[in-house]
Order: sequence, then structure tokens, then C-alpha cells
Amino acid sequence: MNFFSKKTFIYFVIIFIFCSVVVALIVTKKVSTKEYTAPTRNDKPNAEKVTIKRGDTFALAIRNTRLSEQDSSDIIGELKKVTNINYCTPGDFFEIFYDPKTGKWTNFLYYPSGISYYSITKSSDNIIKTEKKEFEIDTKTYKAQGTITHSLWAAMESQNIPSDIILSFTNIFAGHIDFFTGAKKGNVFKIVYEIKQINKKNKKLSSMIIAARYETTSKTNTAFYFETKNTKTGCYFDENGKSLENAFLKAPLCFNRISSSFSYRRYHPILKVVKAHEGIDYAAPIGTAVVSIGDGTVIKAHYEKGGFGNLVAIKHPNGYETQYAHLLKYGKGIKKGKKVTRGQIVGYVGMTGLTTGPHLDFRIKHKGKFFDYQKMRQAPVTKLTGEEKKEFKEKIKNLLDTDTSVKQ
Repeated sequence: MNFFSKKTFIYFVIIFIFCSVVVALIVTKKVSTKEYTAPTRNDKPNAEKVTIKRGDTFALAIRNTRLSEQDSSDIIGELKKVTNINYCTPGDFFEIFYDPKTGKWTNFLYYPSGISYYSITKSSDNIIKTEKKEFEIDTKTYKAQGTITHSLWAAMESQNIPSDIILSFTNIFAGHIDFFTGAKKGNVFKIVYEIKQINKKNKKLSSMIIAARYETTSKTNTAFYFETKNTKTGCYFDENGKSLENAFLKAPLCFNRISSSFSYRRYHPILKVVKAHEGIDYAAPIGTAVVSIGDGTVIKAHYEKGGFGNLVAIKHPNGYETQYAHLLKYGKGIKKGKKVTRGQIVGYVGMTGLTTGPHLDFRIKHKGKFFDYQKMRQAPVTKLTGEEKKEFKEKIKNLLDTDTSVKQ
């Protein structure tokens, strides 16, 4: 009798293969389990960074870290000694550093808004030290130039000039150039500006123009930033040391057109008589903001009889007075006796009083006599002299004549 038949042999082979596979799977599982055991506390990263999100509180954010409740409370207690953590805002962040051997925290750095940050250190013998520090501010200077083809904004934007710098450029020359109508194809600009930022937070702190030039076919306007002995923030001067800032703004609002100019003989559209119009009518949509053209004190803010409607009158230094009529309503806080500054909103364009459409009737008088504001020649607020002018001249030398390609 043949003990091992062909059929029996096949069964043994199948059983052998099955057992081999089972053994291999068991061995593989053991090896895998050994290679991927859960890491110990000391295997964790040596640092954590947490950014405050909208809706977070500082206490909630810190308790979502590896810190124990006691460590979190200790750190919060230390921070409360030097700052108010309730004022944290989205984007603020903190970093925690741990000892790679023990897993205990050694350094905690809190970066709130502003130029200050807070450092808490814990020594090996558990002594905690808290300090308020200031970031190192990185200042970079950029130069650019370009020619207008469509608009000043488009020309500057094509040179990667930030929007806040473009706005500053137009504001600096606002008393001398109307960029809405005066920016022509072929006009040239040159600019030198600086940006201050905190690299650690990748945050821009401030930006400002150091020097600027705007060239038309008939005139060149320049502006240079300079701090005088009598000013803390400095201001802009032309190449001759004359301040670009006039005592009064060029206009009290952004207007569509002048619907009626100053005239001693004008036919009144409602009264149907010829009489003097001792002001300028600026046509603008209802609700357009109206600003004071200069610093002064409000002497009237009421409904005025005689056709002016809601009126604001402001007394300025050196015997000047301005009036703003037909207002829809007054600016916030505007009332008799209120001090106002150049550019402050005093009201909004309306149709109160005798008027055929929305506009601002603006008037100015000097020592009791009205005059045509469009013909007024203003002297600069400040003019450099003596050593200051000499220092200024030296500082601006060749500032706008160097290579002005953008360096970003």
C-alpha cells in the first residue's frame, strides 16, 4: 500500500504553505509593533507655536498646549505682572520651548501687537524671570520712478509702490496739484520712500515718503521730508526750504464741478434778481463730506435765515472766517465753541435753504470782507532759514537724482 498518495501529498503542501504564511504575518506584526511604539514625552518637538485666532482667549489658547495646568497658570500669572492678556487680538502669537531631556518648558515668548514682546524663562532650579523687550525694527529704503500713461495710480502701482505710499504722494502735493484733472499722460514722478517692519512678525509698522518729485510740461513740484527744531514729526518742504503745507486746503470737499463762482453780479436762479454772490458753489452729491479748510473755532452751527440753510462758520487765525452753507447735517460734535483742525469734517452736502440742487456754498472773508478764494495766494506755513536751511540743503542734495529703479 502506498502510504503517501498523490492526493495526500498535495494536502501536506497546502498545509505547509498556509502555516508558513501565518508564521510570516506573526513575525511581521511583532517587528512592526516594535518599530512604531508610541513616542515618549521626550520624543516630542522641543518647541510649540500658537497663534491667537478669532474668538480665542489667551487662557484658552495656552491650555491647548503641552503645558500642565500648573505651568499654564504660572505663565499667565507672570504675564499679568507686565501686560494685560485680555487685550490679545487675532494674529498675536506665543512660542514655548522645552528641555529635550526632561520635556519641561524653559522659555515662553509672547508676541502681542506693537513693538514690544515678553520673555519668560525658567531655570533648572525653577527660578522664573520675566522681561519686557522690544523688537529690532528693520528699515528699508526704496526708490522708484515712472511716466504716466493712464493715471498716476496705475503708473505707481506698476512699479510695485504700496497703496499707502501712493496716497501719501497725492496728499503731499494736494495743495498744489489736482490729480483728478491735472495728471496728464507723459507726466513723470520720482519717489524715495522707506518702510519699517518687524521681521519676526512679518508685520509692517509704518511707511513714509522721504523725497518726491512730480514733473509736468510746465512745472516741477518737489517735496522733501525734514524735521525742524519746532516740530516733532517733521513736514515736507520744496527744494528752496518752503513748506508745502498751506494754512488752508485747496477746497473744502471733493467736488464734481464749480456750479457758480465768486461774482459781484450774478442772476439768482430762485430770487430772479441780479445780486452779488460772494462765495463759490461746489456741486457734489448729497452726503458728500465737507471739511474745514484750516484750523479754527466754530462760531456758528445752526439754521441761518436768508437762504443759507444749515450753516457752519469758523473763525481762523489772522482775521479769516469761512462759511459752509446748505448743509444736510453737521459733522460729529460740531457746535459753537468747538475747536476744529484742518481737514476735519464739519458737515455734509445738502439742499437746505434757497437752492436748486445739492451743492456747498463756500465763503471766506478776511477782516470782515469776502473775497474770491480761487484767487487767494497762500504763503507757506513754514520757511527754513539760517542753519536749518543749510542743513536741509545738504540733506536733500542728489536725493532724487540717483538711480530710482525699485529695489524690492
